[in-house]
Amino acid sequence: MGVEKLRIEGFRCLGSVDIDPDPRQNVIVGENGAGKTSVLEALFFLGRGRSFRPGYAATLIQDGAEAFTLFAEVCTGNVSRRLGVLQGARVLKIQVDGESGGSVADLVGAFPVQVIEPEIHELVQGGPNGRRQFMDWGVFHVKHDFYPVWRRYRRALQQRNQALRQKMARNAVQAWDSELIAAATEIDGLRKDYLERLEPHLEEVSQHLLGLIARGRYRSGWARDQQFAEALESSWERDASLGRTHAGPHRAELILEVDGTPARNRLSRGQQKLLGISLVLAQTRLVAESLGSDVTLLVDEPAAELDASRLEALIEILKDAPAQLFITAIGQNALPIDLPARVFHVERGRLSTLV
Repeated sequence: MGVEKLRIEGFRCLGSVDIDPDPRQNVIVGENGAGKTSVLEALFFLGRGRSFRPGYAATLIQDGAEAFTLFAEVCTGNVSRRLGVLQGARVLKIQVDGESGGSVADLVGAFPVQVIEPEIHELVQGGPNGRRQFMDWGVFHVKHDFYPVWRRYRRALQQRNQALRQKMARNAVQAWDSELIAAATEIDGLRKDYLERLEPHLEEVSQHLLGLIARGRYRSGWARDQQFAEALESSWERDASLGRTHAGPHRAELILEVDGTPARNRLSRGQQKLLGISLVLAQTRLVAESLGSDVTLLVDEPAAELDASRLEALIEILKDAPAQLFITAIGQNALPIDLPARVFHVERGRLSTLV
């Protein structure tokens, strides 16, 4: 299902928004700067605890307001949840089902949401951190033991790095190695298995949308010819000198290739956008398949980013996507959509229902 009710207060230019979305397809229309993207951004924040655009969360608060609040009733896998977020200048408060003290991980688990936005090419062209975050969001939802293992790894890594910065003795630093190795090995296996399951979806979608078959190649974050324990041992001098652990899953990389060539070197910026979109759609399919429930998919101004033929190809895929859609456009006629949709109009930060 996805979002059943949505309420937004004081978020960017949106003063007060209260809507009941369609379970399948929602179109948000309005002039540039009216607040269309802000609606998508608020939905994304409810599922991630952050925006998909750069900047501090406090900058999302409407001018003159002390905080913004977001509330939604969502349904995933026949489980209904109530999510609430309050973001002030220095504090983020999260409620889940009326209980305070929730975490960002609670939001992520309760409300799987993905976005296709104008900077989607950065998923291909940008640094490895963005692709790791993208990959791990999928692993989180498909491999349900991933998050506790990742927390164990992060804790051991932080303790080891602290010991390195304090120039502690080698045996004191390496006291964390056994926990680090155990967690890293498990994370590595979970990621590899996830990417193996993602590959057929990525091949199919990229072929349809890009006209080329794309694949993802995984690098663990240490040399392929070494076990992680050997990598830690061989990098000891470097770690001790610079005060941080260099090898590990936190340095892993998802390398995107087309016909065996790195995509960032072969594809134009427009093609990189299509590959980024293909990645999101492939991941949406896999996560929905695993959860047995639709994912909420936000698509920002596709008509402004794609030519007519590619836009039609995207809409064709979206029709069958296992997702509740929220799509923005200047006007209804900008999108070649022939399925019933609930249409909302944004003007000066206010939403009204057209259809």
